[in-house]
Amino acid sequence: MKKLFLMLFSIALLTSCSEDDDANGDGDPILGTWYVVELENEFSDDELSQCNLNSNITFQANNTANSEVYEEVEGECLSETSTADWERNSNGQYTFNLPFFGRQTGNVEFSGDSRFIFSVPSLPGVSLTFEK
Repeated sequence: MKKLFLMLFSIALLTSCSEDDDANGDGDPILGTWYVVELENEFSDDELSQCNLNSNITFQANNTANSEVYEEVEGECLSETSTADWERNSNGQYTFNLPFFGRQTGNVEFSGDSRFIFSVPSLPGVSLTFEK
């Protein structure tokens, strides 16, 4: 029974998590797991800590996104996870739960297959950069 379970689990893992699925899925380049690598804020000297750099979002083809946000609290790196919907409108803008800023609608500028910058019109001068 254990061998059968391990075999089925291995097959499911290999077919559902291939790099090709994340990259192509339904054709949306945002699919996959993205890590926060940079915060740009023209109005503040805020910088991401080593702890913050663990924050990530996994965009899935069913328009759900799993977020894991890491923040330092009293010297300890703590995480909070959540699942929410994401969407892309006809103008190409994305709406999703943004680490540190909550649910936002904004512009995504891709740099190849492994990097994008998310900027929010309601927060001019503020952007987050993500990498796969």
